[in-house]
Amino acid sequence: MLLALILAGICISPALGAAQLPMFRRQEEESVTISREEYDRLAQYQKLDILLQLVEAYYYEDVDTEEMLESAAIGLVAGVGDVYSSYYTKEDMEAFNEETEGEYAGIGCQLIADPTDQLITITRVFKGSPAEEVGMRTGDKIVYVNDVYYSAYEMDAAVDVMRGTPGESVKVTVMRGLETIDFDIVRKVVNINYVEHQILEGNIGYVIIYDFLGDSVVGFEKALEAFRAANVTGMIIDLRNNGGGLLDASVMMADMILPKGTVVSVRDKAGYEQVYEIDDEYYDVPMVVLVNEYSASASEILSGAIRDYGEGTLVGTKTFGKGVVQSVIDFPDGSGLKVTTARYYTPSGECIHEVGIEPHVTVELDEDAVTMYGINNLPHEKDAQLQKAIELLTAGEVK
Repeated sequence: MLLALILAGICISPALGAAQLPMFRRQEEESVTISREEYDRLAQYQKLDILLQLVEAYYYEDVDTEEMLESAAIGLVAGVGDVYSSYYTKEDMEAFNEETEGEYAGIGCQLIADPTDQLITITRVFKGSPAEEVGMRTGDKIVYVNDVYYSAYEMDAAVDVMRGTPGESVKVTVMRGLETIDFDIVRKVVNINYVEHQILEGNIGYVIIYDFLGDSVVGFEKALEAFRAANVTGMIIDLRNNGGGLLDASVMMADMILPKGTVVSVRDKAGYEQVYEIDDEYYDVPMVVLVNEYSASASEILSGAIRDYGEGTLVGTKTFGKGVVQSVIDFPDGSGLKVTTARYYTPSGECIHEVGIEPHVTVELDEDAVTMYGINNLPHEKDAQLQKAIELLTAGEVK
């Protein structure tokens, strides 16, 4: 019986033309004249339409046509082969907007799609979040969510599963080095703090920018106001594990700390270039920027501009190397498209995509300290990169 069914299937598959499947014949009620270019384009999608008709006709139960079309849209964009481009369902767009605004229900970690190993990588665990409570760490690689495997290309789908109703649990499996660890995490509402600042011993201002989202520009402005009021001797901007965010936010922050000129230029495949300029009013203080392998995108725009202007010293390890920007397009039904639309260039004209930015001073973190405390909770005295920044500022070796 099984063999007969398979053979029957083989008989159906060549019969993709309407002439051999009468049920697909449609009465022509009116004709429309279109160009050859339009006709050829429509012909490209004939196979999808035939597949839809075949499933509707032969699948043994009724099917949800809208759900099939949504899945086709997801697959269409995934076919680009770009980890940064995705089709968002209505629910995905709602979740995306929630995170951009700074509050959502989930487990509380920041992720990046790492093209080097095709794995979803945690770049930050939010303070007080469910992820922190169970012991998840920066650098963990998420491989399974509720026992389903997700690659970097499917990060948005994995995020969609990890979010949900507060009080309900989700199982997340990570790789930490060669070890595989399962976490059962109870979701709750997560409030994201995008910027934190304090004044360190020696009257040095220290500001951490976790993301270029939400109220990050306002938070950075408040940090600078506090530093001005204290008349700090220098400033440390911590961009480690900052996966990026909004390009405009990085430009506005650069405007606060850099002299007049170009911060970044963005160029699409047609050659159209948009240049982002800033004015000559800025906070001028000796500056060190901390970066690492998870400093990406908007983080690299800001750190690249600081490097090219010669207005600060970069300390840490080479940055991630995401030199492309995405645009988000909203559809009337609430769904959307995030698609890579251009490359960006630092003020010197460099595109750092898949290259990254080398710091002026390379400093690795102590592995034993990271193992003991986790990168999110390193005490200042155990943070070799932060200590190097303090040393440079104290010695007056930074412009």
